[in-house]
Amino acid sequence: MVKKRSTPGQHLSQSSAAPATAAQRFAPHAVRGAALWVLAGAATKAASGLPSDLPSIIERLDLDPTTVLVSAVLVESAVAILALGAPRLARVPLAALLTLFLAILADHMASTSESCGCFGGARVPASVMFGADLVALALVVWTFWQAPIAATRLRVLLTVTLAVVLATSVAYFTQRRVEHALVGVQPTTVEPPTETTKEGWHPPTSIPEQVILRPLQWIGKPIADTPLGTWVDTRAFPPKARLIFFYRSCNHCADLLTTLAHEQASAPDTAPIYVLVQLPTPSAYKGRLFVDRVPTHALWVELPATVKAYVMTPPWIVDVEDSRVVRAERVPWPGEKDAKSAAPK
Repeated sequence: MVKKRSTPGQHLSQSSAAPATAAQRFAPHAVRGAALWVLAGAATKAASGLPSDLPSIIERLDLDPTTVLVSAVLVESAVAILALGAPRLARVPLAALLTLFLAILADHMASTSESCGCFGGARVPASVMFGADLVALALVVWTFWQAPIAATRLRVLLTVTLAVVLATSVAYFTQRRVEHALVGVQPTTVEPPTETTKEGWHPPTSIPEQVILRPLQWIGKPIADTPLGTWVDTRAFPPKARLIFFYRSCNHCADLLTTLAHEQASAPDTAPIYVLVQLPTPSAYKGRLFVDRVPTHALWVELPATVKAYVMTPPWIVDVEDSRVVRAERVPWPGEKDAKSAAPK
């Protein structure tokens, strides 16, 4: 009996007609599940995220937190929506995005135990986010061996268009909402100017939810023209001084101030003139106030507590000469990578 041979074409047709395995059927849903996780993070950042919620690396790199927040919402939304409609096409950028998340979270956990702001204002521990992102990345990487179902060209085109339109709209909404939080609203009643504020400096009448303080951006500018000059009457500052930004609830700030006090006591003739700039302790904080010793200073000012949050991670040292900022440096916490600093060349 002679066996009938099959042609190559017949073999390919039989292989393509073979039913998909359970793993292959699940693969596109695995990508979509990871995409929904990313989209949930983007949605919460769009709805409630503010610059103060971002991971600590953003400030260390001196990136504009508003731009970072809006860009994150845009990219995360676009990639997630694309992955929902075309999982095979989007799994590479989705895997790259999740890998970036893990790198940022690892750096954040090495620097602080605070929430990473990955879900906007929600106080989700960074370790929990790291674990969830790792699971999502593992699912996406697994699909590279399972070949999720490819979408038609028309479906890909429609999905890409939808992703761009929706992501751009969400990013625009986020931009407007954050700008409103940073600009603030007019209070219903405005205190009349006092004798000391009728001329020159006067306190703002519009109170924002958050104020961004980026001392590296102040270098070369008169101190009065910086955001600090908006909230504090800097006319009382000595023309040449070293400004120390701190929280009383920050133990790292307390260590720095104690060190400066010791150095000043050992060499008073060469010690700089200090101006202490205190960021207000949140009213909800009921813990210990660590700052109990400070160097002798020309002035101690506190930023207004009417602002809900100042976007800054102290301690910071800012040097002023001729009432102009000449140097700014954030003092890193123990175990943290060196902070960026800058000075005119």
